[in-house]
This record gives sequence, C-alpha cells and structure tokens, in this order.
Amino acid sequence: MRTLSAETMERVIGFIDRYHEKNGYTPTIAEIAGALSLAVGTVHKYLHRMAESGMIELDGRHVVTPEIARRKELSAPVAGEIACGAPVWVEETRDESLPLPAGFSDAGEYFWLRARGHSMVNAGIDDGDYVLIRRQPTADPGETVAALIENEATLKIFLPDPKRRKIVLRAANDDKTAYPDQIYDAILIRGVAVSVLKPLA
Repeated sequence: MRTLSAETMERVIGFIDRYHEKNGYTPTIAEIAGALSLAVGTVHKYLHRMAESGMIELDGRHVVTPEIARRKELSAPVAGEIACGAPVWVEETRDESLPLPAGFSDAGEYFWLRARGHSMVNAGIDDGDYVLIRRQPTADPGETVAALIENEATLKIFLPDPKRRKIVLRAANDDKTAYPDQIYDAILIRGVAVSVLKPLA
C-alpha cells in the first residue's frame, strides 16, 4: 500500500472514536475491519502509518486518537464490580474507563465500580449502575462506602458504633430480612460513593 486514502483514515478514526464513546475502550483491529469492510491487514497497515505520521498513538493493543486522549484526561477507570448484597469482589481485566460527570475535574481521585445486586435501591443505585467512587480511606457516618472485608468488597452505608467498637454496614433496602445489617470489627474503606451513572436500557 503505497498511499493512504484520507477518506479511509477519517473513517477509521471516526469509528474508533464512536466505539470508544459507547463502550469506554477501543475496538480491536478485527472489529475495525469488520465495521469498515476492510481487510484486517489493511487496517493494520493504516494504523501503523497513521501512528508514524502522528495522527494517532498506539498504546499496546489500544489506539489513542486525539479525541480519546482528551476524554482520558476527564475520565476515570472502571475498577471492577462491587456487590450490593453479600460481600464479593470481581476484578475486571479489560481496560475500560468512563467520563467524569460535570464538576469532577481531578480524574486521579476517582474510579468507577459496576454495582451488582439490589441492596442499595433506596439510595438510587440499581443492579448494573456505575458508581463513581472518590478514593479516600475514611468516611463520615451515613456516607455510602466501597468497603473491603477480608479482600471482598461491598457497597453499603457506613455507620460506626464506637460504644460497641463495631462498624455497621447497612443496606438501603426496606427488606431487612434479605438485607440485614452487616457488623464487623474492622473494615478497609476504599472510597466514598459520590455519583451514579445509569446505563441506557
């Protein structure tokens, strides 16, 4: 391939930007090829030529366009899933990020967690929602925290009980039989919930 088609380059960048905006991560070469009806080898050559010319950056298997670079400055990583129920922790290996809501500027202070379960519905957090967590090791009573208990995680209302020297983690759900208070001697707070993003149905 001696020359590059400017139109094809714009189509490649446009598809990557749209895909990243929708999914939070960049498409594979095969996905680009399939979407644009190009051969995988052709897409590979285009990407490397575009990187050499400074139009994009290749970060391992990820493509960074100027638009994606701008978004990364205003986005936070999706660190995994957190239980809204019994403590559990599921790490994600996929490189994924989501934009910060308006008013949140320091991306390094935040990370997203995907909520699983129904214990926090009265707080407006439903199964599948993304919860924005501000990194901090402490919390005030009544705040919703992402807490680690023996390497497992849960999202609950933080209610310390200094008289009993216990920590109560309470669900925001009226069904107290299904979601009773969880009482611990100690927990590790990873951060405090500050915003919720609800995926479109």
